[in-house]
Amino acid sequence: MDGVVKTTFPRRREKARATRVGVLGAAKRLFTAAGYGATTIQAIADEADVAVQTVYAVFGNKRSILAELIDVSIAGDDAEIVVNAREWMRPVWEAPTAADRLRAYAAAVSRIMDGAGDLFAVLASAATADPDIGELADTAEGRRRAGAASVLDSVRSVGKLRPGLTRERAIDVLWLLNSPVVFAHLVRQAGWTLDRYQSWLGDAMVNELLDDD
Repeated sequence: MDGVVKTTFPRRREKARATRVGVLGAAKRLFTAAGYGATTIQAIADEADVAVQTVYAVFGNKRSILAELIDVSIAGDDAEIVVNAREWMRPVWEAPTAADRLRAYAAAVSRIMDGAGDLFAVLASAATADPDIGELADTAEGRRRAGAASVLDSVRSVGKLRPGLTRERAIDVLWLLNSPVVFAHLVRQAGWTLDRYQSWLGDAMVNELLDDD
């Protein structure tokens, strides 16, 4: 009997996870193609090939789907590991020089935008018409600025900022440079490759923030 229970529970968990991942993938395709407002829960269920009741049972509402989808797309998967603790963020905290840490951060931002950049555009567009999504967008902006502050403090621990550049002003600059809007303009509209965007971003961060000495 114990053996049946032990094998049944993992299978249920894996099935539940597969359903969740499938719904998120369906929602991402529809949100980016048609927009948040035009996408219904029924359409997401149909795209994911599940019952609409299943979508409601798993997520509750469309806002929750978008919120989790953004989190998963930023991280790259659904593992319960915060972004700052991800392996690909380690050089941002551990690289030997300030310039190396900023270039590592540029690589991390490029990775994040490749996965979540289009969803940030969906979020920004939906926020203008839906107050609940507006709150979600404000939260995302706050998290992005807090992330920039953490990175800047890491950089300052091994290097010097440009003369006259305060911590708060430097955070402002980093917050601007890591913006999804900048990514959208350069990659989605101007046609830059991810490699070119990452290289430019690293150079811009180093040139704008660090002392030349």
